[in-house]
Amino acid sequence: HFASVVVLLCCLVTQSSAIIETNYHSTMSTLSDLVHVEKQVKAELLGYVERLKVLRDNILNFVQDRQPYDDFTSPSALSDYLKHPVHAFHLIKRMTAGLKTVEAQIKRMRKFDPLINIREMRKQRLLPWDEDFQGLATSLVTLQDTYALDLHELTKGHLHTEIPRNRTIPGRLPLNARDCLNISQAALEWGLYDRAMDWAERAIAKAADEEPPTILKQELETHYEAIVNETNGEPVRDPTMRSAEFKAELFQELPADQEEHNYKRLCRGEVLRTPQMDSKLRCRYYKGQDAFFTLRPIKLEEINLKPYIIVMRDVVQERDIEDLMAFAEPRLQRSTTYTGDGNAPSTRRTSSNAWLWDDEAPIANRMNWYLRALVGLGTSGSDYEAEAYQLANYGSGGYFLPHHDYLQDTLHAHNSTADYYLQNKEGDRLATLMIYMTDVEVGGATVFPRLGVRLVPKKGDAAFWWNLKASGEGDTLTMHAGCPVLYGSKWIANKWFKSYSNVFRLPCSIDRNVSLAPLV
Repeated sequence: HFASVVVLLCCLVTQSSAIIETNYHSTMSTLSDLVHVEKQVKAELLGYVERLKVLRDNILNFVQDRQPYDDFTSPSALSDYLKHPVHAFHLIKRMTAGLKTVEAQIKRMRKFDPLINIREMRKQRLLPWDEDFQGLATSLVTLQDTYALDLHELTKGHLHTEIPRNRTIPGRLPLNARDCLNISQAALEWGLYDRAMDWAERAIAKAADEEPPTILKQELETHYEAIVNETNGEPVRDPTMRSAEFKAELFQELPADQEEHNYKRLCRGEVLRTPQMDSKLRCRYYKGQDAFFTLRPIKLEEINLKPYIIVMRDVVQERDIEDLMAFAEPRLQRSTTYTGDGNAPSTRRTSSNAWLWDDEAPIANRMNWYLRALVGLGTSGSDYEAEAYQLANYGSGGYFLPHHDYLQDTLHAHNSTADYYLQNKEGDRLATLMIYMTDVEVGGATVFPRLGVRLVPKKGDAAFWWNLKASGEGDTLTMHAGCPVLYGSKWIANKWFKSYSNVFRLPCSIDRNVSLAPLV
C-alpha cells in the first residue's frame, strides 16, 4: 500500500548524500526515477478513488434506503406505523448500528488519505518542487533561444530548427494556453522580455481555440500588461537588434553580446573559423607519456594550437565508462560553481554531479594510472596533483554558460587569494581533461566562443586543453561553455590537473607569456 511504497522510495533516495539538492529538471536519471514515482502515485490515487466509490455507494445505500414511512403524508399514519415494535426496531437499528457502520467507513478512509503521503514524499524530495517546474519552463526558453526553435512547432510539441540545417524532432504532447503562459512567466522572471512576449502571444492564440479553456482571459491580460510595464511601454522587439549581424571576431576577448552571439552560433553548429585558421592542424597517432601506449597509440585530433586543444578519440573503454556512471548515479547532486566563498548553486549551470575521490572506488585508481600514462601529469588528489573526478549529467535543457576552468579571477574578485589550498598546496587548474561518457543525439557540444571551436560529444573521446599560460596566468581564450542538451542526455567526467605539483612535468617554454606547448 501507499505507506510501503513511500518506505521503498525513501530507501532508494537515501542512497544520495543530499536529497535536498536533487535537480529534477536537468538530470535524466532523476527524471527516470520520477517516472517510477509517478506510476506509484497514480496506482495509489486510483486505489483511493476505488475506495471512495465503495464509500459513496454505501452512503447512498444508507440515505436512499426507502422506508414505508417515507411515503406517509399525515402524522397519524406515521404514528400508527411506529406503534409496531419491529418497525421501531428497524428505525433504531438504522440510526445506531447502520449509521455507525457508515461513520466507521468514513473514518477508515481518513487512514488512506493520500495527501499525507504525498506531502511527505515532497518533503523528502521524491517529488519535484515548484522550482523544478520553473527551471524546466526556463530551459524551454533557453533551448528556443539557443537553437532558434520554431515557436509554432514547439507549442505543438515538436522541436524544429532551420539553423544550420532544417531538422524536426517530433513530439507527442502539445502545449496548451496555460503551459504557454507558465513559460512566458518564466521568461519574464529572467528578464527575457522578447521571449516572454512571444510566449504570451502564443498563449492568447491557444486560448482562443481551446474548449474547455485552460486559462482565464483576465489572467492573460494581467500578464501581458506586466510585460509592457517591465519595458516601460517601449517596444519589446528592437528591429535593429533582430537584424544585427556580428562578424565572427576570434582569438581575442569579446564584448558580452558578441561572445553570446558566438556561443549560440557555435551551439547551432555554424562554422566560425576559416580554412586558414585550421590549415596547420593535423590528426596523428599519439603514444602517450608511457610505454603502455607504444603498441596501442591513441588517435589524436588537434582542434586549436594556441591555446592547445585536442581530442583523443576512443580513449576510454566501455567498462570504465560503465563503472564511472554506476558510481555517480546514486550520488548525483545539483551542480555548483566556485564563487570565491565556497561552492553554490548557480543559474549559469543546470546539471547534477558527483565527485569521485582517490580510493573511493577501484575505478578511481585505475583511471588515475591510465590518465597519468596518457598525458604525463600527476593525477593523485592526496598528493595535491589533481582534483577528484567530477562526474556530471546534463539532461534535457542542461547547460553550462561560458566560463573559465581556472579559478584565479574568481578568487581575486572575492578577495580570497589567501585560500590555503590554492596558495600553499595545489595551485590553480593547470589543465582540463574532459571525458565524454555518452553520445548526445542533439546539442550538448562544448564550445569555445573566443576560438570558434566546437567539440561534439562522442562516447569514449576525451578533450584536453591547457588553462594556464607558461607564466601561470589564466589563458582567457580558454573561455568555454556546455551547450544546452536539445534532445538526449549528456554524461561527462572532468579531471583538473593542478599547477604546483605538476610544475616539473610541464613542456618547457622560453617565453612564459605564451600558451603551453602541445603534447608530444
